[in-house]
Amino acid sequence: DVALLTEPEVADGKDWKFSPWGWDPALRKRLMTLGAGQTELPSADYMNILREHSHRLQAVKLLPGLRLNEYFCGESFYLSTLAECSAFVEGREACLLKAPLSGSGKGLNWCKGIFTPFISGWCTRVAASQGGIIAEPIYNKVEDFAMEFYSDGTGEVTFMGYSLFHTGKSGMYEGNRLLSNEAIWKQLSQYVPSKVLTDLENCLKYRLSALVGTVYKGYLGVDMMICRFPENEKPVFRIHPCVEINLRMNMGVVARFLYDHYVHPGSIGRFVIDYHPSEGEALQEHERMSATYP
Repeated sequence: DVALLTEPEVADGKDWKFSPWGWDPALRKRLMTLGAGQTELPSADYMNILREHSHRLQAVKLLPGLRLNEYFCGESFYLSTLAECSAFVEGREACLLKAPLSGSGKGLNWCKGIFTPFISGWCTRVAASQGGIIAEPIYNKVEDFAMEFYSDGTGEVTFMGYSLFHTGKSGMYEGNRLLSNEAIWKQLSQYVPSKVLTDLENCLKYRLSALVGTVYKGYLGVDMMICRFPENEKPVFRIHPCVEINLRMNMGVVARFLYDHYVHPGSIGRFVIDYHPSEGEALQEHERMSATYP
């Protein structure tokens, strides 16, 4: 059961179990200001642990152990000096730099072989506040997808299902396909053998249990890609198994719940986040969709 509270009601109950999209110190402080008891909130020590395990360095460390065979690809590096950043950018025709504490397509810097003053300044600021920079090559992506999990906090991580999503040119999340787990699995199996997906799922359950199983309770997702390689480099399609780890509720879990609980079996759909700058536009779009899909 879930109850939506107004801010004055936060102080009324002593047994609330708060379930935010994700925890951060600002939210914890805000709830304390509104009267929530400290026993109902994560401790300051837990917030530090969560920050450490949400750091993109965890994905960098996890990635090599997930490249199980020739059907996998992916490299990711943690750079701690400006010289390392410059060498990485100028040593490649194109690459991607990421702020370690960011997600959902934010904190990204796409580079094209030149370490410009803007990129240098960005790296300096991010490294000063977050310790370093995550650097990755650019891949020929054909599909974005994720495996979603639940950690019970006592050491067990279970597989929840697949998420098939799409992003914009900048990497920002745009929406999810609403499909059954079987339909997503079949679509991905067109690129790689189905056993590859099963082996990756089992490997991730084991490795995530060791990484966060006893320190985190809640949903989490591991973003992945199907990447295409030249025809003379077999296999042509390979999985990048750990683009990033989302240690929180995420859109893929929401899409999974929407399909599994509310969509008629066999139906398909889209789950999107849209923006309408003018008053009334969102209502008009809702009415148009209601008339199109009664």
